[in-house]
Amino acid sequence: LVVGGTWWGYQKMQSTIAPDGSVTVMIAANPSRVFDLMSNADSIGAWMAGGNTVYTNKHGTFAPGDSIRIGMRVQVGPRNDQMTWQVTEVIPGRVVARQLVSPDPGHKFVADRRDSVVQVGDSTLVVSTTSAPGSAASTTSSMLALSMFRVQSKIELMALKGHIESPAPTSTIRR
Repeated sequence: LVVGGTWWGYQKMQSTIAPDGSVTVMIAANPSRVFDLMSNADSIGAWMAGGNTVYTNKHGTFAPGDSIRIGMRVQVGPRNDQMTWQVTEVIPGRVVARQLVSPDPGHKFVADRRDSVVQVGDSTLVVSTTSAPGSAASTTSSMLALSMFRVQSKIELMALKGHIESPAPTSTIRR
């Protein structure tokens, strides 16, 4: 039963990922607005790592070398477990790329994530590709971790979509 449930869950996760490992989300907004939210340290916490705490080492637009730390809400490993994404490339208006190196000294895992913005009519298509360089994804546990990061990128892009497309809160004016 456990093996069957695990297999079913894995297959469900994989169904949201294209054969090339990319995930896509269409957002009803212009590309500059989408890119600004994706590449700005001050707004990334609104959509990235849902429910976890996001820390950055700067304000404003990311540049190569900047880092994004995710304080994990659910403790699976040691206390204060964190993931750190290092920004590796920013092409204004088009691409934000980052790399994750696992903090576990016994099992180093590297993942590269590249989020690209493409205008489609008056909307924006965001394509996120998460990969493991070289033979980093050769073990079963590494392949599973890579799949989880791909699913996480889909969840984050859906949160970005919701953040952008949700109606602005209205306030009641009392006199």
